[in-house]
Amino acid sequence: LLKTFVFECEAQNVAKHYKTSKFDAAIFPANSLDMIPGTRFTPTKLEIDTVEFVLAKQIKTLNTPQINQHNSPVIHENMGKYRRQYFGYLDELGHRILIINCFYKKKNNVDADWLTTKVSVLDGGSYYWTIRYDLNAKKFFDLDINGGG
Repeated sequence: LLKTFVFECEAQNVAKHYKTSKFDAAIFPANSLDMIPGTRFTPTKLEIDTVEFVLAKQIKTLNTPQINQHNSPVIHENMGKYRRQYFGYLDELGHRILIINCFYKKKNNVDADWLTTKVSVLDGGSYYWTIRYDLNAKKFFDLDINGGG
């Protein structure tokens, strides 16, 4: 019985791997065990494609004034080198929000379990950053770049 429960918990956290020629992403299901606020939903590939298209156009502006990027990559110049983890939730207004957790590929092997757990580190500069996108309002907010770059 215990083995079954452990397996079910692990299966809940398994993200769907979604890789294109432009990005490499993990789509986490609504029932994953990560501590994401609000009611959860599973992002669709169409939503991710849309957000990635808009992000590519807006990241340079969003990344001004390049916080924590003096000793680590300039985010908008290295977008293809970041993996993304997508989590979806509904905010207090009922808006569909995507959390896009980004991290440099194979940075100190931190991403070994990136399809089963949210990558989270202290410091690391722009090797690790997060941004949110409101699917209803069609806008990005809360760009958070790790310190210590």
